[in-house]
Amino acid sequence: MALNQEDRNTESTSSASNLSSVVLDFLGCSYRATVRLIKGLPSRFLAFVKRKYKEFRSRPKRKDISRVYVVVGYTTKKRVDEKFNAERRMMIIRRGLLVLIFVLILLIAVDRLTGAINYGEVSQIFGIEEWGQVVENDPFADRTTESTPPVATESGNS
Repeated sequence: MALNQEDRNTESTSSASNLSSVVLDFLGCSYRATVRLIKGLPSRFLAFVKRKYKEFRSRPKRKDISRVYVVVGYTTKKRVDEKFNAERRMMIIRRGLLVLIFVLILLIAVDRLTGAINYGEVSQIFGIEEWGQVVENDPFADRTTESTPPVATESGNS
């Protein structure tokens, strides 16, 4: 079925108006949502600040990372203190054991590495027979050599 020129023009204008209508609807919806968001920001921000402030004020005071116990039910302060001290001792013991394990691993690693090194081969590789040869020509030594003149100081000029 063939469309005449007038039908084609009507069809293209109606599809263009549908497209512009959809774009305008989308932009209008986006505008309304943005306005609603911006209007609600101050009240939401104030509510957030008030809530965080109330939470901060209602927390028990803490001086360290340990738990804070709230006395509930039939428990006593003595019982809570005992539990707190027991937990504190366990934390100290855990830290001490961790340090001890680390030191033992370090000692074992050093023992294994020093046992695997053949010092005769190392000295032969670097051409060093004894430590005296290593420090013999030390450029940072305090002594003066014949190749370097002594440095004059200004302590005598007052």
